[in-house]
Amino acid sequence: MKAVQQGGPIMLVHRCIVAYAPVFFSLLMLLSPLCAEESRNLEDFAQLYINEFFEPGEDLILSEDAEKKSQALAHYALGRGYEARGRNQEAIEAYTRVLENQPDQFFLARKTAYLIARSGDQGEALTLLEESLAKNPDQPYAHITLSEFLATYQANDPAGRQRAFDVIEKAVSQFPDEPAVYEHLVKLYLSADRREDARKLINGAAARESSNPTYWLRLGRLAAQVWAIREGAAPADAEVVNAIYAKALGLAGTDHSITEQVADYYHATSQFDRAIAAYVQIIAAEPDRLELREKLARAYGGKGDGEKVLETLKEIVGIDSQNADVHKQIAGIYMRTERFKEAIPHLQSALAITKGSATEYGALGRMMIEAKEHEVSVKFLTQAAYLFPESPDFPFLLTFSLGNLERWEESIEQFKATIALSKDAQPQLLNEGFYFRYAAAHERLGNFKEAEGLFRKTLELITRNDPNGENVEFTATVYNYLGYMWIENDMNIDEAGELIKIAADLQPESGAIADSLGWFYFKKGKFEEARDELLRAESLLEEVDAVIFDHIAQAFYQLGDQQKAVEYMGKAVALEPGKEEFTNRLKEFRDGTAKRLPPAGSEAAPKDGTPAPKETPAASPAPVPADAPKETLPQ
Repeated sequence: MKAVQQGGPIMLVHRCIVAYAPVFFSLLMLLSPLCAEESRNLEDFAQLYINEFFEPGEDLILSEDAEKKSQALAHYALGRGYEARGRNQEAIEAYTRVLENQPDQFFLARKTAYLIARSGDQGEALTLLEESLAKNPDQPYAHITLSEFLATYQANDPAGRQRAFDVIEKAVSQFPDEPAVYEHLVKLYLSADRREDARKLINGAAARESSNPTYWLRLGRLAAQVWAIREGAAPADAEVVNAIYAKALGLAGTDHSITEQVADYYHATSQFDRAIAAYVQIIAAEPDRLELREKLARAYGGKGDGEKVLETLKEIVGIDSQNADVHKQIAGIYMRTERFKEAIPHLQSALAITKGSATEYGALGRMMIEAKEHEVSVKFLTQAAYLFPESPDFPFLLTFSLGNLERWEESIEQFKATIALSKDAQPQLLNEGFYFRYAAAHERLGNFKEAEGLFRKTLELITRNDPNGENVEFTATVYNYLGYMWIENDMNIDEAGELIKIAADLQPESGAIADSLGWFYFKKGKFEEARDELLRAESLLEEVDAVIFDHIAQAFYQLGDQQKAVEYMGKAVALEPGKEEFTNRLKEFRDGTAKRLPPAGSEAAPKDGTPAPKETPAASPAPVPADAPKETLPQ
């Protein structure tokens, strides 16, 4: 009779059915054929689970060491969870269980000791680290951890401080090829103001024969600390530091990370030629290391070799054309040397990559105009106007670009667009300078009526915005420009003369205004006054001007001095040999076939208020006077 335990199979089956009913019934359906072959009663079922034991497979049996590791991992995970929730005491208990199973975890011993010390039991923490060192005597970090703890928590105890030194000094003797022990001992020496002892330690370490480049690299960093090598200062008094880094470099071989760190040291200490040589060596092996090329560029910059900096940065954008920062660096170098035309393409590339702001586009557009890259600026500003359709800056700037290219009809369209966009957004753009240039654009197209209205608006704005007459030069220019436009086109001669005289009173030493006044006298038949004023204009101008030579020549001719007329007309032709009007006039003066005009006071002379006779058709558009506004930009 098989034993049936109380609460056994029957109760077990009941609980299973309740808890796992869906799975249970599915299994019944799958197993029903088997059940049909051999039926079992409840006692058989009980025997199956009570009297029979199945050993696990060999692959599932943990070795003693593996079991300890699994226990350690479980407790470590538990400790991390407790620590994350601020339950430090429970974390300490969990970590201590880890150390029981895995005593070689000296870094965890350090962590646990500091948790214990912070909880107030420094003695227990110290005992833990001492035990860890006893169990791991061949691990340099176990020595370092104990020394560090003593230096931290027993700093005010002479015996504790001394023991901290004793532990790590013993470690230096035991592990002379481990940089970490030197690093910790140097830290203690420097904190105790024992720099000379630290130097002796480094010199001793540097005398060793080690083929490990990492050893020399870490020792070099430590030496730089001990000799207080500052960034940017060459270590002239610390040959030992350079010698240590040289050993690291000599042993680096194909380990480019070592070579790079040595190069970084050379760069930081202004030993640029050595840094450059090391960087170039790595780049030859790893040409796609763009960040290394940037370091090389900075080393060239430190050396003062600007062309090499540019060459290196251009190599970077040649490989990675989407590197906006490097494009900006290149542009910055060009701008500092006032090579604006060369800066512009790189600034354009940077803006295209970063999707710059309207302000950035505007700044670059201004640079293009100031660099006289007018064709480029038109294309760029047209694109900017498309990107920022609500901004008046771009049609405003286009008026400068198009004006400089003498594309007057397009320029006028941009003036109109600027007015439409600026009225509410930036009304300050619509000042006297704006309307003066707008008027000049119409004048250049021969739209004299429109130009006159805009010149008058300019004068109104001058009166309003400059009531004290401080901007004398600009005011004189506007009066002169309007007067000259009328004279050159035989319109409103007398009023034109009055405007030019106002300009001359404002700027009596202006050669351009003297030319306009002389030409007014010429139109009035006052040829001697015209000649004198025009010769004065010639003497006032710093640069020779073909229009003034032409005016002087005509004045001499009307006064009967054919020789002087030919001389000055020849100067005009020499300056503008392609101008047919000048060439024809020179021929007529030589032949004496040019028409003689009646002087003032004769019956044929023009009366005040009537147009002067028009001997030669005025060019359309009329020549701009020498003091016409230059296309400069407000900042």
